[in-house]
Amino acid sequence: MGRFNKKFILFTIITCILIFSGCDKIHFKTYDASKEEADIALDQVNDEIIIDGQVTSEDVVVEDPENPKLTEGASTVDSNIQPVTNTQLTIYTIDSNSGNIIPVTALIPEGNEITPELIVTTVVESMADQSLMIGIENITTKDAAVIVSFYSDQPPLMGVSGGIEAAILNAIAQSLLDNLDDYSEVIYRVEGNAYVSDYYELKIDEVYLGDN
Repeated sequence: MGRFNKKFILFTIITCILIFSGCDKIHFKTYDASKEEADIALDQVNDEIIIDGQVTSEDVVVEDPENPKLTEGASTVDSNIQPVTNTQLTIYTIDSNSGNIIPVTALIPEGNEITPELIVTTVVESMADQSLMIGIENITTKDAAVIVSFYSDQPPLMGVSGGIEAAILNAIAQSLLDNLDDYSEVIYRVEGNAYVSDYYELKIDEVYLGDN
């Protein structure tokens, strides 16, 4: 009986030593339900408000879950973009039904200088809408005159009637004189030479239309 008690006491001592010597290696993991719920809620918010990596104009983003900072009204739209302002320019084009010239309003970006080249280009573009492809070689100026030189193998020299040719010449000349204060005469040429067609013949420096 005494021998059994000694063994029991020895076993108890050894067991206690093993238990207490292993305490520093035992770790207890606590479960914080409130933190997990907060993380899940944050993920759901970010999933709802972030689309393709961009935030829309009505989004609110939580930047720090521990110290929430709200960014309201974040927008992907560049607020520096301003609408383009246009200047109205009255030019003449050809009425496709009657063949007569009619005034129309063209919109030119504000700040563009109104030059002979700009006016002629605008008239030519308006006639292109009527399937009239005008062949302009170049546009120059001399004193008070604007000199417009045409290609010989395109309208108004080729492929149009006398009435349409006159309408083209009148529309360009009237558009120039109505919009330019520094020029009062319009001269037409063909590839740098005198203007000669099946219906018109002008001297090389002859004024087609002038304010004088």
